[in-house]
Amino acid sequence: PELAETVARTTGDMRRQVDHHLARARAVGRRANAQARSEVWPSLKAVERAMGRMHRHVTVDLAGDEKAAVHVERQDLDEILGNLIENAAKYGQGRVFVTVGREVSNPGAAKKVDFVELLIEDDGPGIPAAAREKLFERGARLDTGKPGTGLGLAIVRDVIGIYGGTITLEESEDLGGLMVRVRLPAAS
Repeated sequence: PELAETVARTTGDMRRQVDHHLARARAVGRRANAQARSEVWPSLKAVERAMGRMHRHVTVDLAGDEKAAVHVERQDLDEILGNLIENAAKYGQGRVFVTVGREVSNPGAAKKVDFVELLIEDDGPGIPAAAREKLFERGARLDTGKPGTGLGLAIVRDVIGIYGGTITLEESEDLGGLMVRVRLPAAS
């Protein structure tokens, strides 16, 4: 019985590693398509519905720009949002708040850069500032009592980076837990 559990766990870890590399290769291939465009709100609504089925005790509230669109393929956007919101649901106490906004870098410059900013906040215990960057390493986990491999945030950061975006982990002032700040290139 112990060997069967070890084999099943190892096989699952291997599958997730392969999935990670396939997701990264897919995103690299799609990035070549400068016409990639996805509306953020439909992806958020789909993830919200999924979380309602998977984590019935969790309330996901959405606010902000319902017309925002990003230069990201829809499947990759769904993967990014799904992973981040599921983490917030899994490690929080029952509340997740997602805010969508638009940000302009260098507003006075001839070449300005528009971003869509997503803030995903939870009411969990948060993560100490010193440990936040470590969570982006493959296999890194702070809470080994919950299921997972520690690959999700590494994959999310890689995919976001491929599209020219950024992700940071901060403290949620409103809910007290973690706030994930994602910036993705805006599409018109």
